This record gives sequence, C-alpha cells and structure tokens, in this order.
Amino acid sequence: MGTTYKEAMFCGDMAGKLTQFTSTNGTTFVDLTTADANGPTRIDSLSASIDDIIQGALRLTMHDGANAYPLGVVALTRPVKNVVTNGSVTFTFATTTLTRSAGSWLTDGYKVGDMPIIQNAPDAANNLLGMRAITALTDTVMTLDGASMTARTATYGQTSVALADNTPACTDLLAATALSGLIGHDAAGNEFLELPKGWKLQAALVALPASGKTVNVQARWGVYAAA
Repeated sequence: MGTTYKEAMFCGDMAGKLTQFTSTNGTTFVDLTTADANGPTRIDSLSASIDDIIQGALRLTMHDGANAYPLGVVALTRPVKNVVTNGSVTFTFATTTLTRSAGSWLTDGYKVGDMPIIQNAPDAANNLLGMRAITALTDTVMTLDGASMTARTATYGQTSVALADNTPACTDLLAATALSGLIGHDAAGNEFLELPKGWKLQAALVALPASGKTVNVQARWGVYAAA
C-alpha cells in the first residue's frame, strides 16, 4: 500500500454494502466491496454482527482480479446469553430498578442498552419482556428506562432475568489483530484499510451459523485523492 494521502476525503460518493451470511450460505468467499478502476479505495467502516452464541469466525481476503491474498481469520464477538434466576440470587424490585443480592450484572455480561427479559415475577408489572432498555448498571443494581414496576423486597420463586436469544454482538473488523499491519490513520486519527486500485475485499465464514441465526457484515468505502 504505502501511498501518502493529505486528508481523508472521498473523491466521489461513498459506497457501502451489507452482506448477510445464514445457515445455508457463507463458507464461500463473497465481495464486501467492489473493485474501483479509478484509484485506491479506503474502507473507513467495516464491522460484523452475529446473533449466534456458538459460531463466529470470519475469513478476510483481498483480491486483485486474478489472485486472492488472505488477511487472516477474525473471531467475532458473540452475544452473551445468560439467565439469572432466583436459584442463585434474591431480586428486590423498585419502580425502575432491579437489585440482586449476590453476583454481578456486569460480570454476567449485561450492559447499558440491553433490553432484558424479566419473567415469572410475582407482580405482573415486573414482567418486562425486552421492552425497556438498561440505562444504568452496577454490579448489583440494574436501572430500566421508563419502567413502572411494583416494589417488592427479597423476592423468591421463579423470577428470572435474561438477555434475548437474538441480541446481536458487533465486532469492529478494522480493529482486529489480523488487519493491524494494514490499518492506516488519516489526519484526524481515524482508522482505515486501503485497497490498491482495482482490488476488492472479500469475506467468508469459517463455519455456518445455526439455523435461524445470521452474520451480517457492513462495509463503507470511497476513493481518495492522493497527495
């Protein structure tokens, strides 16, 4: 690569592509970008999301029109699927918070923005089926946006709190170790992957996801003016 550029400015329109792999396709390489005959291409956004907790590895390669040059395999971040039940903790409900007596929401993989499922609670108002986002989170206290739960202390029984099975996890492919030696930075410090004139980027899965699960790869790129 090695070309020096003044600024990260596209010469023409930005382009992008969303590629989806399913349980019936994905182990054969497909194009993530097109080959541009006008000049080298900079990819400034490249990410993958997966909702399968079992499978998750992506092969990346560059292609010059005749030959492929492997970049390596990137392990995809997998969604955390976890269920916390009354078998391990006691739940205390307030209007917008759910406090656990032991363990850690953070260690269990919950994060701000998740929409957890609370079910089998003794109060109907406390059964939130993935409709309220977490706005604040500590080890023991989960705060839910707009919730109006019924206060209840030291709740035992069948109540469980879980992340939905289809909660996707996103991986920034530009930050992957496999690409680290090819990543450049513009004047503002933004990362990019540069493809030589006429080259394109391709991807394939190491293994197919489970039935009903998907891997989505999003790429955005454009042609830049050389110094």
